[in-house]
Amino acid sequence: MTFDEIQRTLEQMLAVQRELQESQLRQRQEIDQLLVYHDQLLAYQQNQQRLVDRLIGYSLSNESDHLDLEERMNALERRIRRIEADDN
Repeated sequence: MTFDEIQRTLEQMLAVQRELQESQLRQRQEIDQLLVYHDQLLAYQQNQQRLVDRLIGYSLSNESDHLDLEERMNALERRIRRIEADDN
């Protein structure tokens, strides 16, 4: 092998190595972007879960208020019936 052939072979090997490194760098950048996107989605999901938990809490507390109100109405109706029964 002559010096020129060795030099061309080395240049080709270096070109292939450069292409591989550039490809790896692009892949790494894509992975980094996906990780950022994943972190954003995770934060969004956690925020959504907190909102759902709050809505469930509000729903339960409103349901509790509704039950208290219904119990009071039932108690009032019983009192009215007793008063009406006593008047008769």
